Amino acid sequence: MKSRLVRRPVISSQRSVMKLLSQSRNNCPDTAHGHGLTFFDSKMVFQTSLPAPLGPFQVGYLDLMTPGLPQDSSLLRIYYPAPSNTSITSPPLWADKECRAGMLRFIQMAAWDWPTWVNNSEFNPLFAAKKILLSPAGFLTGFSLGWPLIGTVRTIPIARAAPLAPHVGSGWPVVVFSHGMGCNRFNMSQLCYQLASQGVMVVAVEHREGSGFGTFYMNGDTVENIPYLQVPVDENEYRVRNKQINHRCEEVLRAIDLLGKMNAGEAITNVIDKNNHTISKSSMALTILKSSMALTILKSSMDLTNHLYLAGHSFGGSTVLLASSLDTKVKAVFAMDPWMYPLAEQKFEIAKPTLVVNSEIFVNPNNFHVINEAS
Repeated sequence: MKSRLVRRPVISSQRSVMKLLSQSRNNCPDTAHGHGLTFFDSKMVFQTSLPAPLGPFQVGYLDLMTPGLPQDSSLLRIYYPAPSNTSITSPPLWADKECRAGMLRFIQMAAWDWPTWVNNSEFNPLFAAKKILLSPAGFLTGFSLGWPLIGTVRTIPIARAAPLAPHVGSGWPVVVFSHGMGCNRFNMSQLCYQLASQGVMVVAVEHREGSGFGTFYMNGDTVENIPYLQVPVDENEYRVRNKQINHRCEEVLRAIDLLGKMNAGEAITNVIDKNNHTISKSSMALTILKSSMALTILKSSMDLTNHLYLAGHSFGGSTVLLASSLDTKVKAVFAMDPWMYPLAEQKFEIAKPTLVVNSEIFVNPNNFHVINEAS
């Protein structure tokens, strides 16, 4: 089935969820061209919160980490519709101190070793800053000091473990979202929660194969960090990127399997709070139990039979195109600026209804060629 290639953001009339995805993309200030980072977004300055949900629902969320190594476990943020009278009392940060440091290291490495997956024109302010700050160390120091001085703390207007709004019919539609290079499970947060506010369950996968700016997993009681993997532009680049995209694809498929288990009411162990150093060891077992029990609100809430969709951005766009070919439950795909280099030599088929949207600055004939070959 032919995918639809679009150079300008459009609203698709094929499916209501695809329409909402396209609308959400256009309305999101944290969906910068190319990679979803907002460091140079002027809207960041003097703003204390991302915009409120536009739909008829408030948005609840749950973070989920299953135990195990990255190749066997999952790290997800689940956004879901909550009743309209839900109070947002302790919204999570869009980027805490560790996230800011990780983003800046990622941008620094990109500035001094420009990768093949992004057009130079996308980050002209980055090159201007590079000329002023002269060295990688000066760049990192300058921006690390500047961010808290000129930018206020941004929060995400969602409520942890809020009640789930009652659904109509067989359950809420579900979108599994895959982020791009240098991101994590909440960089594209506004796209996700705006969609959830319209009555869609959105599951943002945090990829842990080295393409994010930094992530972690739990090895027993020990936090194991996974830094961004800087990949040299040489004869081994494709091999590394292809290995990464297949790892990412497995993470998307595991997320779908987890959703099926939660929907069926199966118990899922959630160890996300093991990374919370404010919780005492004596209280940790009870905290893990509560975090795991919180997932039970999702029982029988999702229509995974008729309304399961995939969406992704950049590296995530190519990830969901690959994943959609491997799971028959997926009904349609929405790929934003998909970076297809990691699949240039791998055979796969795009056989589901697919909408591909490219910002004009990210148009690349090589990406189109891979998509057309797979269609």
